[in-house]
Amino acid sequence: MDRLAAATGQDADDICIALAELVQSGDARVQRGEEPADAERLEAHQRFGLVMDWDHFHLHRVHLSTKGDDA
Repeated sequence: MDRLAAATGQDADDICIALAELVQSGDARVQRGEEPADAERLEAHQRFGLVMDWDHFHLHRVHLSTKGDDA
């Protein structure tokens, strides 16, 4: 989290909160190696993998468009 905080200019505690929210919402999971990890219990120096569930993420978001959008 230290490296992610430095790269984004955010506080490590805020990064931890954001990761926990992504996991709680079902949008992602956090892993250490092949094992699941608790985002709220990670030490700031520990390496972890953030695995997004993009299908879940997109399914639970509001999509807006304006007339003429090609998206």
